[in-house]
Amino acid sequence: MSEQRKGSGARPYHSPARQHQAEQTRARILAAARDLFRSGGYAGTKMEAIASSAGVSAKTVAAAFGSKRGVLAALVDPLASGGPPRHLVDQIRAATDPRDRLRLVAELTLSAYQASVPEFELMRSAAAIAPEIAAAARQVESRRRANQARLVAFFREKGVLREDLDADQATDIIWALTSYDLYRALVNEQHWPADRYQDWLAATLVESVLNR
Repeated sequence: MSEQRKGSGARPYHSPARQHQAEQTRARILAAARDLFRSGGYAGTKMEAIASSAGVSAKTVAAAFGSKRGVLAALVDPLASGGPPRHLVDQIRAATDPRDRLRLVAELTLSAYQASVPEFELMRSAAAIAPEIAAAARQVESRRRANQARLVAFFREKGVLREDLDADQATDIIWALTSYDLYRALVNEQHWPADRYQDWLAATLVESVLNR
């Protein structure tokens, strides 16, 4: 039997089948959590109940999301949830035209909020009195702002960022314009049609951060 070369470590094993299985498991957990949060409330839902409903162990849920707070944060994150907006994330990454990226960002923003209104409302209403939900909200916003910062870095690399804005200012503008509170004010409270909101957001993003 031949010996392994000295100094060589074990190569990490990446199986597409295992990755697909892990993604399916995450999707089942999130679907179960969404149903339980909506029917029984966040406080009334235990990690064990999520695991049982998803057909996995509580350890599997913890390994995938860390905590119930992590599950809630993942439910409102297109990158983590694997929900309908996920294909838009891939399109944003592939788009080479800055205006196309912002148009897709507006479409993703609308789609993500429409899919998870109860979860966003939960975080919005309960964050002030529930430290765990407040932490989940901070986690979501931190992740969202990091995504906007990467978008701004792309614009700077392309040389299309407005000259009077630095990277932090541009990131703040995109982060604010794509917030749930603004979506809620225009769509839920002022009853803007979804397509009007999306078109307005896309145009406003372009005007706010890109050179003309």
